[in-house]
Amino acid sequence: MRLLLLTSSAAMLCVALLPLPVAGEVASHPDDTAAEIKRLEHALAQAVVKRDYNALMRIEAATYVYTDSDAKVDTRDDFIKVYKGGTSDVRSLRFDDLVVYVYDGSAVVRGVLTIDRVTNGETITRVSRYTRFYVRFPDGWKAVAGHSSAVKQR
Repeated sequence: MRLLLLTSSAAMLCVALLPLPVAGEVASHPDDTAAEIKRLEHALAQAVVKRDYNALMRIEAATYVYTDSDAKVDTRDDFIKVYKGGTSDVRSLRFDDLVVYVYDGSAVVRGVLTIDRVTNGETITRVSRYTRFYVRFPDGWKAVAGHSSAVKQR
């Protein structure tokens, strides 16, 4: 009985000594994380339209890769190079119907993407279903991969 009491006391002491969250740390609650991922998605849309390359580099990891609905694969740096080159201009980009799944240190968001852009003089408007994968890095959440599939127009 005495051994059991000592073991229980030692366990409570260990729990009491666990570190507490520090102000400014990334929230670990799934609802907080889902809200943060949705905020990043909307910030990403604004960054693309405004050509805010610094914001793109903050939101997307250096190794980010995206497969678009034409099956074209681009890295973050490929995307930035094209937009800096002036051959493509995104006039509007919107993400709707967002659903976020949170896992330990990662998150997946899916939704509907609506884009209006001009590429090489051709106006393209497209609605796609998309998925993007985020990973929590020491400096915060970053998108690491994405994919979209065009929704067939009826």
